[in-house]
Amino acid sequence: MRSSILLAAVAGFLTCSAAPTENAKRNFVLHEKRDGAPHQWTRRNRAHPAEILPVRIGLVQSNLHKAEEYILDVSDPYSPNFGKHWSAEKVANTFAPTKKTMDSVADWLVEFGIDSERHTFSTGRNWIQFNATVAETEQLFNTEYHYYEHNVEGGYRIACDEYHLPQSVRDHVDFAMPTIQLEGMRPIPNLLPKIAAPSPITGLEDGITTCANLTTILCLRALYNFGAGNTSAAGNEMGIGEWADFLYLPDLPLFFKNYTSPPIPADTVPDFISIDGGQTANYTYDNQTGAGVESALDFDTAYSIIYPQKLRLYQVGDGVNIDSVGTFNIFLDALDASYCTYLGGDQPYVDPAYPDPNEGGYTGPLQCGGAPKSNVFSFSYNQIEAALPVSYQERQCHEWMKLGLQGVSVLFASGDSGVANRYNAGYENSCLTSPDVGQYVDINGTRFSPSFPTNCPWITAVGATMLAGTTIAEGEVAVADPDATDPKNDYYSGGGFSNVFALPSYQSAAVTNYLKNYPPHYPSHIYNNSGTSRAYPDVSAIGLKIPTTYLGSTYGVGGTSASTPIWGGIVTLLNEARLAAKKGPIGFLNPTLYAHPEAFNDITVGGNPGCGSDGFKAQPGWDPVTGLGSPKYDKLVEVFLCLP
Repeated sequence: MRSSILLAAVAGFLTCSAAPTENAKRNFVLHEKRDGAPHQWTRRNRAHPAEILPVRIGLVQSNLHKAEEYILDVSDPYSPNFGKHWSAEKVANTFAPTKKTMDSVADWLVEFGIDSERHTFSTGRNWIQFNATVAETEQLFNTEYHYYEHNVEGGYRIACDEYHLPQSVRDHVDFAMPTIQLEGMRPIPNLLPKIAAPSPITGLEDGITTCANLTTILCLRALYNFGAGNTSAAGNEMGIGEWADFLYLPDLPLFFKNYTSPPIPADTVPDFISIDGGQTANYTYDNQTGAGVESALDFDTAYSIIYPQKLRLYQVGDGVNIDSVGTFNIFLDALDASYCTYLGGDQPYVDPAYPDPNEGGYTGPLQCGGAPKSNVFSFSYNQIEAALPVSYQERQCHEWMKLGLQGVSVLFASGDSGVANRYNAGYENSCLTSPDVGQYVDINGTRFSPSFPTNCPWITAVGATMLAGTTIAEGEVAVADPDATDPKNDYYSGGGFSNVFALPSYQSAAVTNYLKNYPPHYPSHIYNNSGTSRAYPDVSAIGLKIPTTYLGSTYGVGGTSASTPIWGGIVTLLNEARLAAKKGPIGFLNPTLYAHPEAFNDITVGGNPGCGSDGFKAQPGWDPVTGLGSPKYDKLVEVFLCLP
């Protein structure tokens, strides 16, 4: 019966479609083309012409060329408008597509047989949506669609290798889907702990004399010169996003008792914010999988720094829809209703669809707005730059920029594989092939593999350090934690140079200094050595042997997953100090951080090997291993309290 209904619908589409004019066909130009062969996907036969595709065409927004001007106007410490953040309404109105853009794309669709009754604008009129057959879509985009089979997990997707648009509408379209997209998006914990031998719960009895064995909150305070939080006033909650990695609440009281000073009350729990089926924080774990360690690390670390200020757990996705174990877009959808309609924040074939049709999936609608914004967001997840369409990354990067405009600080872990990239959807410390043969992800590649969204210039990317010796007085070096039993689990601070985003002005002097005075001895086919690309990380902090209580035992856990919530906690303390002085939250951090290198412990020892190389080396000043260095809180709070 379902087949009959589908064929009837298809027949209706085919019968009603008008043929485009010959002149329209002649004026197509290439819009997007996949670089190289897709990773772990094999192209099979042509897609059936009657197959129905959910087509989404993202309209170019207004004023994106002014993004850097806008964000620096409110975040540059030398700007007279520092801290004068925008309202959500002003953000939406500023970047809305023009009427000419909407009309041009709609007229093109009508000319090619997708009449006004079939296509609709999204609520914010930022994209056009309609269903069409493969045959219609091939004609619309002047392309050919094929079935692609996944070599590991099985299953198929429909995609094309390239697509074209009429010259008259190309400047009005950001990108269209489904087209060249194939790689799934699955953020992962940057490093699961080695938990074969549980550490005894020794607590804080030894103070700072054993920081090299376990870097507790007392060690962090002594190392970075910050004190405990002072207030619990509403409005300065710190947010932590988790994907299918649920926090086990009974572990928190045990951690609070042994590893916080003064001890946090046992009944303290984060505000739980479920997004698109995020499960409750009392989820019961399978101890064999290690699920939940990431969340425990994030919340144990952040709570010990910011209490009595509050934490929010943003639990994203139902854990069933395979794509939802990986997209940041459904998180952004829930924060900002305009993003649900901006260039398809919920993209078919890349982002998850809700209601989730999979067994046990979330049956409610995609959440569009309504989730509260926090002043600071910490994310211990990232993805592979080369596995994602450039248009997709640019669109999402714009949204992080919009949060910065609204006074939100966004921090992402830089990754744990040095100049390589670790990803759990079939990737193992993946590198890239040379751009001469069509750059793509390859476990045997030799070109360095940047991460996303750490490559986005409007977020703060956090690398990792470790103690240089047995005491904190000996300072820090770049983290190095090789795994003798499995080199794929070697742990080094992620860093490098983007192949997608340009060098932002706020870090230009620092990056230029590094490349001029300490030039890496690698040719252009190994990394982007142009000197004109976004470089990361921006900052770093301790990322090894951080106490984490999990299922009743405490472990010394590592990863940029540890250094990122440390930085998130410190920024929350900085906001607390500003709010107490009747000032607003900081928002986008980087321009002020790069303007004040004296507020950092400069890390000059260590490197981040990967891709068959030694990677980059830590050097005086900024470097692509530890960024500007680790925080000197007393200097940072002085800087930010002097700003309006």
